[in-house]
Amino acid sequence: VMNDEKRFAGKALECPLATKDVFENTKNRDWTIENFGYGPLNPDFPDEGFWEKKAELWKTDVCTAQTARCANCAAFDKSGRILLCIQNGINEEGAADPTKVMDLANLGYCQLFKFKCAGARTCDAWVHGGPIVDGEEVPDVKGEMGEIIEQLHDASDKHKNQAIRLTSLMEDMNR
Repeated sequence: VMNDEKRFAGKALECPLATKDVFENTKNRDWTIENFGYGPLNPDFPDEGFWEKKAELWKTDVCTAQTARCANCAAFDKSGRILLCIQNGINEEGAADPTKVMDLANLGYCQLFKFKCAGARTCDAWVHGGPIVDGEEVPDVKGEMGEIIEQLHDASDKHKNQAIRLTSLMEDMNR
């Protein structure tokens, strides 16, 4: 936890409204329950009817449908900035331990429907490929390597050989 909880990475922390306003969060969550089947109510207990509906929707079996959870959805935001927003928004009076609440529920933020989301649940709009976490953005390694190769070609013979090796490595990365 940072000393200045209103800052993240040296910048003022801008948080989605639902991370700090329980009424906004509940409104958006309830809308998602009604319109996109967010659930089940208690993921720790079997809810065969809920999962049968998901399996029918996705034209698959129940076991496969149960693998599509918020925790692995591409819209499930677990980035440091969002987690800090959620932490700051949980019981600002200090009666609850925000970290315990977040860990027990595996909380993240649904970027599709704008509410705090429990990782063990799912909805009809589940998207493969998540969650969103820090450091997942792929840097422009190929572009940077290309610039280095050009610089090395303009240098000595030793550096030209390094440029050839780097070019070969880049081609291997493209395969």
